[in-house]
Amino acid sequence: MQERLEELRKRALDELEHIRDRAEYELARARHLGRKSELNEMLRSLKDRAEEERKKLGPMLQQARQELEEQYDRFAEKVGSVTAQVLEPLDVTVPGRRSSRGHVHLLSQVQEEMNSIYQSMGFRVLEGPEVETSWNNFDALNIPADHPARDMMDTFWVKDRVDLCLRTHTSPMQVRFMQAHQPPFRVVVPGRVYRNEATDATHEFQFHQIEGLMVSRQGESAVSLANLKGILEYFFRAFFTDDAVAVRFVASYFPFVEPGVGVYIKGTKGRLAGKWIEVAGAGMVHQEVFKAVGYVPGEFQGFAFGMALERMAMLRHNVDDIRLFQGGDIRFLSQF
Repeated sequence: MQERLEELRKRALDELEHIRDRAEYELARARHLGRKSELNEMLRSLKDRAEEERKKLGPMLQQARQELEEQYDRFAEKVGSVTAQVLEPLDVTVPGRRSSRGHVHLLSQVQEEMNSIYQSMGFRVLEGPEVETSWNNFDALNIPADHPARDMMDTFWVKDRVDLCLRTHTSPMQVRFMQAHQPPFRVVVPGRVYRNEATDATHEFQFHQIEGLMVSRQGESAVSLANLKGILEYFFRAFFTDDAVAVRFVASYFPFVEPGVGVYIKGTKGRLAGKWIEVAGAGMVHQEVFKAVGYVPGEFQGFAFGMALERMAMLRHNVDDIRLFQGGDIRFLSQF
C-alpha cells in the first residue's frame, strides 16, 4: 500500500501543475480528495486490516491527505478564488456583464404607500402575529362559536390546538391594541391573512389586508361615520392620484361593527372611471367589542375599516389575476 500511496500522491501533485481552468481544478480535487477518491477508499479499508498495519498505515494516509489538501488550497489562493475566477488569461477587451438588479415587490410597494398615506393623517402603523387565538380572532370580535359568520371564514386551525388558528383577518390586532391602550388613538394594521378558499383569478388562500381603527371617548368630538368617510375619501384620492374619487357607504353586515357599511368608490381614471366598485368593509365599532377588551360600554365610540392590498393593487395597476402576485413570474414582477 505504501507504493500505491506514493504513486497516488505524485499523480495528484503532477496533475495540479497542469490545471488550466476552474473546471479542471474542481475535477482534480474531487478525483484525489473527494468522497469517492482512491485516497478515501484506502482510508476506509483500514478497518479491515490488522491492528499493526492500521497503526503503521493510518498516519501515512492522513499525512498524505493533509499534504494534498494544503497543496490544492495553496494553489487556489495563489490564483485568487477558483470558485469565482477562471484560471485562464483574462481578456480585458471583453465587455463586462451587466448584473440584473431586483426591486421591491409590488405588494410591498403598495403597502408602504398605504402606510405612508395613513401616517400622514396621524395613524400609527402596527404589526401583529399571523397565528392567533380563536378568542382574539373570533370571540372578542363578537363572533362566538355558534355565530353563522364563522362559516364565512374557512379557517386554517393549528393541528391538535382548537384554540389556535392562522388569522382570517387583521382585526385581532384591534383586540390586542385596545387591551393595552386607552383612547383616543388611531392605528392601521397591514399584514398577511389566511382563508381556506379555492384559488382562482380573484381569490387566494393567503392575501394581505390593512385594518384601520380610530377610537375616542363619547362627547361632542366623538369619532363618527363622517370622520370615517372623510379619512377614506382622502386616502383613496391620494392612492389613486385622482381628486375626483367619490366614496359611498352602503349598509352591510359585519359582526364587529354596528352599523356596518360596504365602502364603494368611483373615480375618473382606469377601472374606477364611471362605475361604483366595492373596495372595503367598515363601520362603527360594536359595543360588545369594547366590552370584550375591558372598556366600559357606552363610554367610547370609534370606527374600523378593512381592505385587501391585492384588491387595491389590482385596481390601480390593472391586474386581472390575483395569482400573479405570488407566482414569481419575472415578466410580471419586473413591470412594477
